[in-house]
Amino acid sequence: MTWQRGSFIDCFFPFAEHPARPGPMRHIAYLQTMVRLRRGELRALVMLTTTSPRMIQAIPEGLSVKISRANSVAMGMKNAFTIDVHRLALLPPAKEWFPDMERPHFIIAMADERLRDAITKRYDAMRTMIPSPAVRLGPSVT
Repeated sequence: MTWQRGSFIDCFFPFAEHPARPGPMRHIAYLQTMVRLRRGELRALVMLTTTSPRMIQAIPEGLSVKISRANSVAMGMKNAFTIDVHRLALLPPAKEWFPDMERPHFIIAMADERLRDAITKRYDAMRTMIPSPAVRLGPSVT
C-alpha cells in the first residue's frame, strides 16, 4: 500500500474527547502528507471529512474545502462532503488506526491534482493564520 497525498482513506479518526486513541467508528479522512518525526517514526497527517451540517457549521471561516455531490461521485464516492483543514490527526500507519491498510479498498478515492492543490493552498493559509492548529489529534509525538 502506497501512502499517497490526495488519498481518501478509511480510518478510526480520533475524537477530541480522547485525542490519543482511535475513534470508536470508521471515518473517511483525507491524507495530506506523510511526516517523518525526529526519532524517525512515520506518521500520516490526515484531515477530517464530514457530511454533518452541525460539524460543517462549526468549522472556522476559510478553513474548509467543500466537495459537491457531483465531484464526490466523480471520485467514486456517494455524497457531498466537507474537508476540515484545521482538524488534523497525526497518526502512525498502523492497523489500530487504519484497519484496512493492507486491503485494496483502503484507498476509497483519489483527489485530482486541482483538488489536491486547492486543499494544500487552504492548509498552507491555515498554517499562516494558526501556526499551531486549534484541533490536533493523534497519539503524542513528543
